[in-house]
Amino acid sequence: MTHELGDFLRARRADAALEPQPSRTTRRRVIGLRREEVAAASGVSIDYYIRLEQGRESNPSDTVLNALARTLRLTADATEHLYRLRNRGPSALIAERRVDVALRDRMTALVEAVSPHPAYVLDRLSYMVAANAEGLTLYDGFAGIPPAQRNTCRYLMNDPRARSTFVEWEELAHGAVAHLRAANADDLQDSELQAFVGELSATNSQFRAWWSGHIVERRRTSIKHLRTDGGDVVALRHEVLYLPEDGLRMTLWLDPEQR
Repeated sequence: MTHELGDFLRARRADAALEPQPSRTTRRRVIGLRREEVAAASGVSIDYYIRLEQGRESNPSDTVLNALARTLRLTADATEHLYRLRNRGPSALIAERRVDVALRDRMTALVEAVSPHPAYVLDRLSYMVAANAEGLTLYDGFAGIPPAQRNTCRYLMNDPRARSTFVEWEELAHGAVAHLRAANADDLQDSELQAFVGELSATNSQFRAWWSGHIVERRRTSIKHLRTDGGDVVALRHEVLYLPEDGLRMTLWLDPEQR
């Protein structure tokens, strides 16, 4: 049985950036922080912290969570994720990946309305629910893939064309994995998510490493550079609009200077 809260704490304290400055007389044998160091810095007993990591304590107070977030230097997204892992089971808020026809039609109308700006709508597993022609073109080869199989996270991790197209490929791919965990925090044991994670873990060691590192970050606006078929590099700013009631998000690509 997995204990997501404990797994998350173990992964985050193993961050090498957390290590204290090395001493001339003491050699560290662990990467990151030891359990006792996290406990002491967070103001909890080592026994209590061990119970957290082992899944024997699943309902820490806000004070404890805030202290752990400070000690582990968690970002705002990672801190929110930490709170959502506390004493929770599968949530009814997780949207099914099966999107009905009416919703798909609405999303198609939405992305078509912003053409010629590239735009697409993704679900919680990063499957493409709708896209305009310009948005589809950003992912070389997507037009030839059956619509139900178009997944941007899988493409970034496994399709070599992604590395050629996106100059900041590693940043985008890392962010896709981080968002996958954030978007599914309400039920990380969901069968569809587990099947998808299992598929990518089996085919891509980099995905496996990033996923096991419990990285958490939601997609936000940023400027990225893409290579065109002619070899030129163009800059585009992408904006991400969340549709939480439908469990979807829309990505819109714009000229960096456009306001």
